[in-house]
Amino acid sequence: MRTMSLSMAAALGLMLPALTQAGDGAPLVPGTRAELKQALENSKHNVPRLPLPPMTDEEKALAQQPVDLAKGKFGVVNNGRMRKHYLPTGSVSGGLSRDPDPAMSLGYPFQTRLFWIVSRGNNCTYCMGHQEAKLAAVGMSDDEIAQLDSDWSESNSKDRAAYEFTRKLTATPQNVTDADLADLRAAGYTDAQILEIVLVDGNFNAMNRWTGALRIPQEEHREYLTATSDKYRTLPSRIAPAAEAAAKVAAPTQRPEPDTGAAVTAALNASRTRTPRLPLVDEAQARQILGASAPATGPVPQWMRLLATFPKAGPQRVALYQAAQQNGELEPKFKAIVAYVAARNDRAWYALGHAIQRLKAAGLSEAQIASLDAQSQPLSAQERTLLKQTDPAKQVPASRVVAAFARKLTTEPARIDDFDVESLRVFFSDKATAEVIHQVAEAAFFDRLTETSGLTLEP
Repeated sequence: MRTMSLSMAAALGLMLPALTQAGDGAPLVPGTRAELKQALENSKHNVPRLPLPPMTDEEKALAQQPVDLAKGKFGVVNNGRMRKHYLPTGSVSGGLSRDPDPAMSLGYPFQTRLFWIVSRGNNCTYCMGHQEAKLAAVGMSDDEIAQLDSDWSESNSKDRAAYEFTRKLTATPQNVTDADLADLRAAGYTDAQILEIVLVDGNFNAMNRWTGALRIPQEEHREYLTATSDKYRTLPSRIAPAAEAAAKVAAPTQRPEPDTGAAVTAALNASRTRTPRLPLVDEAQARQILGASAPATGPVPQWMRLLATFPKAGPQRVALYQAAQQNGELEPKFKAIVAYVAARNDRAWYALGHAIQRLKAAGLSEAQIASLDAQSQPLSAQERTLLKQTDPAKQVPASRVVAAFARKLTTEPARIDDFDVESLRVFFSDKATAEVIHQVAEAAFFDRLTETSGLTLEP
């Protein structure tokens, strides 16, 4: 194993405080506001699952400058350092800029509240910590942030509708229906605003899977151990994933097994004839907005036309997704396996159709594609033992490990532990391991965006 183990960290004096992680590295789930603050503080001591790169001279200089979140001065950001070091060209951005898109109307503070809810639902302390600081910087009190976690009764009905939708899209995207979008419309959101919520929620779910799986340490300069009012100190979270009583780690997912056989064929066929739930930009206009990101020949795919709704954020997000597929050292086969497994478990039919075409382009037969459902099942105790031996590659195929990892990070991001990432490092370099994680993250975005919008699968 090449990463620093917990026992090694202890030997070097890096004792990890309580309420951070279980013995296997899986993060614990803080149940109350006070526990959450302690967990955020403790996350500064996280041992990353891939080595944190040394600071560049530019980052060292930045670390000496004062932090002012209200003015966009964030200091040195460990997530940015990890993305810059491990991800391929075009993938360094996290997906959305702080600069407003002229077609987005909900605003940065509102989007940040949704980011906090998504991160709490995925138990991602790194992202929660960042959003806590940003919410405070835009004027939210500690009690108002606590309300996001435990009590929405004082929020207006329009905000509550977005919060409920965000919680559902985060935990159970396969259950989102026409009725959920109808509820948002009834609450007063326009279709463009609904798409804005879907887009940012998808981005936030992607970011959680990246920072959480890598267990990126929180920056030291952030302060979390502030006073908590009596009203919210012990109120239980209504968003955090359910925890196993004894271990306090996230409980196993309650998602049903993916559909099989005729049900899959029927769902894919239905996706080829359905009408999108949200409007698409005219193809000619979309091509003009997307510029070089649009295909040189043939029609513009529906997911691109959807994102072209936002003339600034849309092209940026299209380019980011394309860069993840086209750049880097991870083989296209493994990228497509991740997309397939994620789409199967998210019941994202548009995304599944695209993933199947990518698998065929990578040379997989229909029988090999069908076998991925079995390969994505959790690793057995015997396989886990084999992966800890000297030459495990002869015993457990890389595709099996990638598929099982993709399923777990897709459906149970709060349960990823040290072994899950170490199993990838048996077969891949650190950069390719980071790409596997990033591919799952991008699939979380793509599945939520395309299936919630009900896109029509192209021929």
